[in-house]
Amino acid sequence: MVSEVDVVPVTAEQAFLLRVSGTLNAGTAETVLRKLTDATAVLPPPWLVVLDLRDLELLSAAGVRALVRFATERADHGVRSAVLLDLASLNARILRGAVPAATLPMHTSVDEAVNATPLGEPEFERLGDQLAALTRVLLDATSVGQALTQVVAATTVIVPHARLVSITLRDPGGRFFTPVDAPDVAADLDDVQYRTGQGPCLDAATPDGPAYALEQDLARTTSWPQFAAVATAHGLGAVLSTAIVPPSGPATISGALNIYAHRDGITDTDRHRALLLATHASLALQHARSTEIAELERADLRRAIASRDVIGQAKGILMARQGLDADAAFNLLRRTSQDLNVKLTDIAAGLIGNHTALAPPDHG
Repeated sequence: MVSEVDVVPVTAEQAFLLRVSGTLNAGTAETVLRKLTDATAVLPPPWLVVLDLRDLELLSAAGVRALVRFATERADHGVRSAVLLDLASLNARILRGAVPAATLPMHTSVDEAVNATPLGEPEFERLGDQLAALTRVLLDATSVGQALTQVVAATTVIVPHARLVSITLRDPGGRFFTPVDAPDVAADLDDVQYRTGQGPCLDAATPDGPAYALEQDLARTTSWPQFAAVATAHGLGAVLSTAIVPPSGPATISGALNIYAHRDGITDTDRHRALLLATHASLALQHARSTEIAELERADLRRAIASRDVIGQAKGILMARQGLDADAAFNLLRRTSQDLNVKLTDIAAGLIGNHTALAPPDHG
């Protein structure tokens, strides 16, 4: 039987956190190295990558070599690496005996890793390098969709407190849509705004709207009540939507860069950086052709239809088997998605393929 290893990106405010679990040995070393490299191949690059190895069941010599290769390759790109471990654990002792502390320093928390890592160049210089890297990527992008995807990826790195990021566009007919893939929760938050006609991303994306819409405590706000209820149900308490308004390009195309965070989690630094990133998105739209925008709209509709169909089928199964109403069935799917850190549509598809999944416990 082939041993398994998993690499899961986990949001961290000041570092790029990757959780590694399973067995890291000769059979999985190349796989984990590839997964780590792919997960951190974002532009602009993070300044610190923290590998959470606390759930790693087995670490062999081949696994250690893979981690050292990863740290060395990232260092060549100006990215520092650190490890989270119980310092008294066997894996910590293995690393300590095989790897120089300067290559992969060990810590017990992300905060400790951040505080112990030399910052090197001043923060504003790192930000300048990150934005310069993003500019080069956008200039090389072959489509507006690719460029906007890069802006979303960059936002998760550059804005310290961003929990979820999406982009909203408004077409010439006034329809709002999400042009590039976003996490399920972010897509859910965008969708409720489109359906109700109210929300921060709509305010910011409207051509004559404000430069940005900011709410630090969605549990208390009287603005956008339906959106606020969904956001707080997802454990999010703050939102920042920054206008995307290209100086020229397809007529009346506008949009917003949407950042979701915890309550009171959006700082002035976040807001200023979001403005810089929204400017990059605006430049990407400036060069967009009408045919590209139309294709993004069609792709958004296809994603929405496919997602709703799968989720609708899964809700129907739960309603029939467990006697739930539609809202309770959806809430069960959503909670399971959050608990397992698996996309809602994947949970729904799995339930369709296995009707016994999410079945209530048998007390008989």
